[in-house]
Amino acid sequence: PGNLLATSDGKLAYIDFGMMSQVKKYQRYGLIEAVVHLVNRDFPGLAKDYVKLEFLTPDTDLTPIIPALGKVFNNALGASVAELNFKSITDQLSALMYEYPFRVPAYYALIIRSLVTLEGIAMNVEPDFKVLSKAYPYVAKRLLTDPSPELRASLKDLLFKDGGFRWNRLENLLRNAGNSPDYDINQVLDQTLDFIFSDRGAFIREQLVNEIVKAIDSFGRRTLDNVSYALQERLGLEINNKDNQDKKPEDQPETTENIQRIWKILQDTPGFDLMQLLPVIPQMLIKQETQEMGQKIAGGLAQRVIARMIRDALLQDNPDNGTANGHGQGSNPNLVLPPAAAMR
Repeated sequence: PGNLLATSDGKLAYIDFGMMSQVKKYQRYGLIEAVVHLVNRDFPGLAKDYVKLEFLTPDTDLTPIIPALGKVFNNALGASVAELNFKSITDQLSALMYEYPFRVPAYYALIIRSLVTLEGIAMNVEPDFKVLSKAYPYVAKRLLTDPSPELRASLKDLLFKDGGFRWNRLENLLRNAGNSPDYDINQVLDQTLDFIFSDRGAFIREQLVNEIVKAIDSFGRRTLDNVSYALQERLGLEINNKDNQDKKPEDQPETTENIQRIWKILQDTPGFDLMQLLPVIPQMLIKQETQEMGQKIAGGLAQRVIARMIRDALLQDNPDNGTANGHGQGSNPNLVLPPAAAMR
């Protein structure tokens, strides 16, 4: 921390820099990875981050430290990470560091001192100021734009859990990154497409296929239900709402709604230009990866349709086997067929 002056145009001018240190590249990435693990409440991952960041030696037994970290941060994470008070977190961690064999690297001691001082000064002017709220847009921007393997892995950890895509995390990232002054949404989209269609993006493509299959299947079923309802009403037939009541959460139109919200965020982001994306679409369509995705989507939809037909046939053949919830032993709603490739 050095001496500062506030200029008439609202900028900070350094008179001198005081004590200085250097944060190495792997340490900078490690700090961002730690933020991701904190957001995910991945405390085993956070404990390993402390080893990587040299707070703990590689031979430290992390077994008792992991639940202790969970206790500290679970109490603090009642709100979003961006709303955390940096000083309160630091105070709670200080007690933990006396109990376990933590050591504070010189570079981090200066960071803590600077941030606590700056947050304290800012809070005198704006009592609700939180330094992490101002810093998180930068973290979000780096996660979306930095092509390094470390941050790509962190982005994957943030957006995916147990094979499912966490749309709310993507919404949060896009909203926060949009608050960064040098955020370029068109650059983000270009880099995202390059990554998705690269070898490293194979996992992302698989997840996209699953989400697209769910969205198309959900839309098709809703359309069929609406047509069926209209016909039954028109013909004066008894309308059975049982199928709609028995729908599983995965059959609901959540994926479509999530995509619509993401599209709205992109449209509202300063600098977004749809015309820049249009020339990219034909190039994407001729890629081998896109064609493979199309085949997998068709196969996935076919599997769902066939599985539903078999399930309905079993229900009709065994009407007395149903349980209270309408699913009998021979009518498993989660019936899974072999992969499409194995059926060919």
